[in-house]
Amino acid sequence: MTEIAAPTFDDLPVPLKLGSTFFSPAIEQVRKFAYAVEDETGWLVGDPTDALVHPLFLSTYMWWPSGFYLRAPGEIGHFGLFRQRHGHLVGTPFLHGKSSARFLRPFRLGRPIRADVAVTEKYRRRGRDFIVMRASFFDADGEALAVYDHGCAIRSEEVQRAATPSPSPVATSASELPPRRIEMSLEKSRLFSLPAENYHTHDRLAQAMGVRVAIPAATMSFAYLSRFAEDIFGAAWISRGSLDATFTRMLQRDDVLSVEGHRKAGATLALSIHNARREPVAVATARLLDLP
Repeated sequence: MTEIAAPTFDDLPVPLKLGSTFFSPAIEQVRKFAYAVEDETGWLVGDPTDALVHPLFLSTYMWWPSGFYLRAPGEIGHFGLFRQRHGHLVGTPFLHGKSSARFLRPFRLGRPIRADVAVTEKYRRRGRDFIVMRASFFDADGEALAVYDHGCAIRSEEVQRAATPSPSPVATSASELPPRRIEMSLEKSRLFSLPAENYHTHDRLAQAMGVRVAIPAATMSFAYLSRFAEDIFGAAWISRGSLDATFTRMLQRDDVLSVEGHRKAGATLALSIHNARREPVAVATARLLDLP
C-alpha cells in the first residue's frame, strides 16, 4: 500500500474551510479575561442582569483552551481546528502577528455560540510561513456577532535561532488623545493565559525560546486597543466597531505600556501601544462604521 505524503505548506489549498465549533462561555471566563486587562466592566454590556457580553471576548477563542478553566466536551479553538488537520505544518512557537475584528452585537450568556472557521490566506515572509484564519461568530438564532481575522506565523526558522537585537526605537509624536498607562506583570499574563503553562505564563519556558521573560499574549494588546477606542466612540463601538491591529514587537511581562491615539478623517482613530523605551509593540486603526 502506497503511503500518501502529507501536504506541504505550498500545497495547502486556500481558501480552506476548517469547519464549525461551538462554545458556551461562562461568566467566570468572561470576567477572568476582562480583569486581566484591567477592564472593570468585566466585558459585560449594559445592565449586568441582562448577561450581555462584549463581542471582544470572542477574540480569546483563537488559542483555545489557553486561558480557560472550563471547557465543554468537543470545544476547540480556531487554531486547534487547523492543527488537528495540518499539525505537521506547525512549528513551536507559533506567533500571532495581526488581528482584525468587526463587532456586530453583544451575545447573551447561557446560549451556545457557533464559530465558522476557514483559512483565507497564506504567505511566506522572511523565513516564516503565515496563515490568516477567519472566524465568523453567530448566536443560537443565527444572528452574526463578530468577524475576526487572525494572522499568525505557524512555522518560523528565525525564532529557532538566537534572538536578534531589537531595532532602534522609532521616534513618535505625543498622543493627541489622553494616553493610558498600563503596567504589565506576570500575574496579569498568567490570569489571561492559564491554566496551560506556556511562554505566556512562565519565565523559564519563555527563556527556552531565547527571550528574557514571559511574553504576554498579543490579544492582551488587542483588548487594550479596543477599550481605548470604546472610550472615544462610546457604546456604538460594541455594534459598529472595526479594529485592525498589527503586533510589531513581543510584549514582556514587566513592560510599562502607553496606549495612545490620534483622530483621523471621519470616525477613524490611529492607535498605538509603546513600551517604556518608546518602541511600538502594536499599531492599529479603529473605525466606527456606518450602519447598512
